[in-house]
Amino acid sequence: MMTLFDMHSLEVLEYFKIISILKGLCVSQYGVDNIERLSPGTDIETIRTRLDEVSEMKDIILFGDAIPLYRLEDGRQTIKKSKTEGMHLDPKAILHIKELIEVSSDLNSYAKPERENFPGIAKYLTELHPFPEIRAEINKAIDHNGEILDGASQKLKRIRADLADLKRKITARLGNLLSQRQKSPGWQDDTITQRDGRYVIPVISGQFQADSGIIHDRSKSGSTLFVEPNVIIEANNRLGQLLQDERLEMDRILRHLTSIIGQAADRLLANCEIIGILDGIHASATLSIKTGGNKPRISKSSKVELIKARHPLLIYHIEKPDAIVPNDFVLNDSRLAMIITGPNTGGKTVALKTVGLLVLMAQSGLHIPADANSEIGIFENIIADIGDEQSIELSLSTFSSHVRQIIYAVRHARETSLILLDEIGAGTDPKEGAALAESIILKMVEMKAKLIVTTHFSQLKTLPMIRPEVENASFEFDRESLAPTFRLYTGIPGGSYAVEIAQRLGMPKEIAQHASTLLGKSERSLTNLIESLEKELSILRTDKNKLEEKLRNAANLESSYNEKISKLENEIDEIKKHQLEELESTLSNTRGEVERMVKRIRESKASPKTVKHAHKFLKEKEQKLNYLKTKHSPRPSKPNQLEPGDAVLIDSLRTEGEFVGFAGEGKAKVRIGNIMSTVAASELKKIIRETTGDHKRLGDVSARDMTSTGPEIHLRGMTVEEAKEALDKFLDSAMLSGLSQIYVIHGKGTGRLRKQLSEFLKQHPAVGSIRLGDWNEGGAGVTVVKLK
Repeated sequence: MMTLFDMHSLEVLEYFKIISILKGLCVSQYGVDNIERLSPGTDIETIRTRLDEVSEMKDIILFGDAIPLYRLEDGRQTIKKSKTEGMHLDPKAILHIKELIEVSSDLNSYAKPERENFPGIAKYLTELHPFPEIRAEINKAIDHNGEILDGASQKLKRIRADLADLKRKITARLGNLLSQRQKSPGWQDDTITQRDGRYVIPVISGQFQADSGIIHDRSKSGSTLFVEPNVIIEANNRLGQLLQDERLEMDRILRHLTSIIGQAADRLLANCEIIGILDGIHASATLSIKTGGNKPRISKSSKVELIKARHPLLIYHIEKPDAIVPNDFVLNDSRLAMIITGPNTGGKTVALKTVGLLVLMAQSGLHIPADANSEIGIFENIIADIGDEQSIELSLSTFSSHVRQIIYAVRHARETSLILLDEIGAGTDPKEGAALAESIILKMVEMKAKLIVTTHFSQLKTLPMIRPEVENASFEFDRESLAPTFRLYTGIPGGSYAVEIAQRLGMPKEIAQHASTLLGKSERSLTNLIESLEKELSILRTDKNKLEEKLRNAANLESSYNEKISKLENEIDEIKKHQLEELESTLSNTRGEVERMVKRIRESKASPKTVKHAHKFLKEKEQKLNYLKTKHSPRPSKPNQLEPGDAVLIDSLRTEGEFVGFAGEGKAKVRIGNIMSTVAASELKKIIRETTGDHKRLGDVSARDMTSTGPEIHLRGMTVEEAKEALDKFLDSAMLSGLSQIYVIHGKGTGRLRKQLSEFLKQHPAVGSIRLGDWNEGGAGVTVVKLK
């Protein structure tokens, strides 16, 4: 995204420091180059697209398997060289290209089943070419140390075999020669070495016979000669020829590899570009995580609605980022300008930089450390005048330098401008400076630019009273400790507290008191009014905080009571369940007694009337049990306790069905067999069944489908040993409950927990088989276990 933004403003707003951090978070030069091209843009769709890509990458980092972005050597110049005809790259350079291809291939095959969850990132992954043929050719020819392999070609393999055989023969001949050194005392020792690629042995200088061989070298002292014996001269000549043949064949192999790289150069360079984009997005997502960033909403209108905004550089570098106080900033068509007043060191300049930097980051497609409901419009230029702009080189005073920047702002201000002016009008006579500042503010408002200024001028504090588009804001100041709290409040100006701060820092009391008397009556009145308003506002804030605390306590109390009530209701249901089980047992026993009675009656050839009386006795027992069941049955399900798929009892129809959903006006849809029916929701009672081995897919399984042992266990967040212990106990319970299949939910993460649990399951006597979950079962984050 190219920028038309004022470079001076980008500098004073510390935008380039963010760029520097992002470059440091990249893992490749491709990513660094991508970040260096990053800049604030004005195309809303481009900005939104990049923000979405950063969000997707952030989810991948936090919840998915690690994306295979690794540190890579920059291979772009090597790829360009490969296009030169007849060129051959050295093996190390070719290895760097192979590493690029491997990363491209890994990225291209990354998380294919889950790509619908991150379509923006998936687009780049799909565009990467894996080059399997080139990768295979390089693997065949060069090892991981950059050495050319024997199998790179049949010819090279044959040459190296001949070389090895010849070297063995030469060393054998020399060995035999040295074994006879007692007969030829001139041989110094049994060391075999090489000079210029030819095998030689050391000989004492004074005992060398000229006709015994060729001298190739001498020791530094001259006492030892390195001689090639006559008997191996022909073999050494053959060795030299084979070595030359080896070099020629290796050159041919390297030229071949260079040629196929050159043929794919354009696509390889495209891969470099895509990897750079992914690396840049990954760095941006990492920065978002480190700074607690969120994706802001991007608006077509030029506006700023920052909620709980914090300065990203403060968060990134501070040990306790939570200590940074978040603040809200709002500029829109009805609130064009904000005048921030208050004491020095209170946070006014940081506030200007925070707003400017977050807008620049958002328009660069970066997440910002602010609430996700923050909204930022598109600004065509952002102009900032912050800090001491004195220029010795240009012979400009601080005031003159500020005026030059403000003139630039006035000339370029329009409805799509964001103007940030620190200590407007300062550096000259206060009355003239205040008058000039007010005129500048009114001009900016007239042009509908969005403006934030900081000032100590009291005159500007009354401007919002006559211009509703202008709003006062101030940073809270603790008058007891004379320390800022860094909380920004709108609607009220702040005092400078210069006299109080000076006295607190050690200024003599009489000087401070005299300074207070020198303040004009109107100035003192305004100061007193501000102080009074601040006190009232402080009281209101305290009361508000107390009320919010009481509301939180009440909510917690309500939640606690509801939890206790739910617990009691569950206990009552459990008691009733045990009672029903006892009744079922009683019925079973009674039925057995009656059947035995009937058998005895028949065996004694009793009359049919007697048998009829026995059956009547059984019927009466069953009716009594049904009555007791109704009396002790669980409470009817509340409508909001039913979920689609629940088994229910329909009172009016005295039959069972499957709850489909609510139909409005107190009605519910149920499926009875193949028939869909609409009944009153109040007639439905949820049926809790014992879990069987026949389960639905993972997405349909919940606590309502289970009793003591359900079909799934959650192990995310546990150590390997904790997970194994929990899984072992769960398998025992599952076997006792008659389950035939369970789901082990371990999450994706690095994959270590999944691998360890897979090994554990394969060894477990209760396990028949295991597999990873299908896409609708949780994918690689779930292992499906078939029990024996």
